[in-house]
Order: sequence, then C-alpha cells, then structure tokens
Amino acid sequence: MSKLLGFLDERAIVLDMKATTKEEAIRELLDVAVEQGELKAKDVGKVFELVMEREQRGSTGLGAGIAIPHVKDCPGLSGLTGALGRSSEGIPFDAIDGNPVHLVFLILGGSGTAGDHVEILKKLAALRMNEHFIRFLKDSKDLPSLVDTIREMSGSVA
Repeated sequence: MSKLLGFLDERAIVLDMKATTKEEAIRELLDVAVEQGELKAKDVGKVFELVMEREQRGSTGLGAGIAIPHVKDCPGLSGLTGALGRSSEGIPFDAIDGNPVHLVFLILGGSGTAGDHVEILKKLAALRMNEHFIRFLKDSKDLPSLVDTIREMSGSVA
C-alpha cells in the first residue's frame, strides 16, 4: 500500500480526535504512529519534545483550519511517516489566523529525509490553498471518502 501524500498510511487517520489542546493533539497522533508500528513507544517522549520545540520556534497552525506539526531527524525512524487527525470542534493551535484547527497533519522524518520532508510540506501548503480540498476533508463522512479525497486532490498538485 502506498502512502498518501508520500508519508501517510490510511490506517493512521483519526476521523474524530479527542484532543482539545495542541499538546493533546500531537500526543494523540504520536500514539497513532506507534499503533501503526511506524514509531517505537520508547521514542515517543523524545519525538514529542522535538515537535514541541519546533512549535516554540513558530506555530505550524497555517490558518484555514490546518496545522502541520513536523520534525526531522526523529530517533528510530528511517523514512517519513505521520498521522492525520480531524477535529469537528476545532483545536486551539496558535494558528496565524487565530482560528481553531480542524485538520492536523503530523509529519515525522528520520535522518536523511530532509528533501522529501520539504516536498511534502510544499504539497500540503499548496493543497491548503484549495478551499474545496479543505471542505471535503472536513466534511468526509467516513474514512474511505476522506482517503479518496486525498488521493484525488493530491494527484492534482505537482
């Protein structure tokens, strides 16, 4: 099975996040990465610290209801992985537009993945500008329709 957007396994998508804070959201998505076998439980604490250090340098809440917390050089990872969480209530994420975040794309990269990491960030930034993509992700009724939306829309971004 190929990874959606180059980093995301469809089993690592949470349709209804329980998190109500930025920290809880990141922990919830890290737990999903562990459940999928992408991240070792022993590395979660260090990876959480790295993600939060990145957030302190500047929020990854990009506006339009999207956040893309990300970190490179994660211990225990050789490639790129991550998780996607959706929150119907919205999560305060210190986004640049001040609005809550409804879609959280967590991207984790192992050493030597900087080039691929940047390409994924560019792709997500481009998709963020597509209001139809965002609405379809927010409104998808189930996992298959959300996955189909990602496949369809990400194919249209160079």
